[in-house]
Amino acid sequence: MRRRQGGGRGAESGTAPQIAYHLETTAQPVTPRDPLWTRALPTSRRGVSEPSSPPPVEGEPLTVGDYFQAVSRFLEGAGRGAFVRACARCGAEASDASTMRIFLAKHGEYYHPARVEAEIREKSLCWVLNVAASAAGRSLLAREHALLERLGKEFPGTYLPDVYGAGEVDAGRGRALSMFLGQWLVGFHEFHLTRTARREGPGLVLWDPENGPRRLDAAQSRAVYYQVARILTHYLNLETFEGITAWHHAAGDFVVRIDADAVEVRLISVRDYRPLFPARPEPADSPRAAASFLETLLIFLLNLSIRTRLDRLDGTGEPAWAGPASVAATVEGVLDSLTGKPAPGELPLPMDQLFRRFLAACREEDLLDLCRAIAAKIDPAGSAGLLLMGRWAEEHAATLAAAFNRL
Repeated sequence: MRRRQGGGRGAESGTAPQIAYHLETTAQPVTPRDPLWTRALPTSRRGVSEPSSPPPVEGEPLTVGDYFQAVSRFLEGAGRGAFVRACARCGAEASDASTMRIFLAKHGEYYHPARVEAEIREKSLCWVLNVAASAAGRSLLAREHALLERLGKEFPGTYLPDVYGAGEVDAGRGRALSMFLGQWLVGFHEFHLTRTARREGPGLVLWDPENGPRRLDAAQSRAVYYQVARILTHYLNLETFEGITAWHHAAGDFVVRIDADAVEVRLISVRDYRPLFPARPEPADSPRAAASFLETLLIFLLNLSIRTRLDRLDGTGEPAWAGPASVAATVEGVLDSLTGKPAPGELPLPMDQLFRRFLAACREEDLLDLCRAIAAKIDPAGSAGLLLMGRWAEEHAATLAAAFNRL
């Protein structure tokens, strides 16, 4: 990553940019002399600073130092083209980078994302580099990179991050890491349910590593759930009923930015995109086409209403169930997103109006049966999530019925 001769801060030296390594912030530098350099990366969301974090189970443990060195090699080699494209998207020249900082941002079951910052001619630019070490993670990374590219082309909008390229890096001792470089959503952070003293259940907290955690008020929380529903409905294909699956709040798949009273939500991960149901609706020329279409939309909405309420306390704790206010926000988010989508075939009324009438006619006992059946099939957050849905099924059906009656 050598700069061209010419102007710019330090550009005349023609040397490679200085590279520094950190954990989550610049206040946590890591060097080869640091004990963390030789510590194994965890395979869960626990941080590398915790000695009890388990090492990878495939091959020799991958250390923090191995990770940082592999990231540097990607940006200099297999990912050089991706880095050049990422810089160009920001109106900058990759060869003018004077300083680079690589942050080991967090850990998950499949990825170890890095945040890459570059100083280029007085501009500070930032991207995410998703890194996968395990066979399962590498397979997922290739699929996710392809899906982000595909959905970015098929669905106009800015709800997903841009991606710039993928590749593999030899991490030594027969270990290969897969990586892809993507857009870093500046100012966006994870949010999770946390315990509160309020009767309606856990509330949302924003994870802001720079300024500390921040509780969201009722209006902000409602806006978050509303936008989550809008985003997932935006990417629903009404012809095939393909949609984004395998997302969950506990993994931090959605992030939020709050500026004054403005709330913006984005989806940063797409693990799978496929038909949501085993059978497609009736053909457009079928006498039952409209009814079948509405019934399938109802299953989509109920599925979403269950999954969007599930999280883990503070991201990694026990399963948690969001308060009832999230349900009405989810319903409105789905309906508002449908207004901007073309309906397949001929419908007697505009799609959102027809669906509102259909929902208003739903009976609570039917919703309860459907919710229980959906929860048993999708098991949104593992066995604990299934148990939680069983405990709260009646409350959820009643809350849905109340929301539908207000339409």
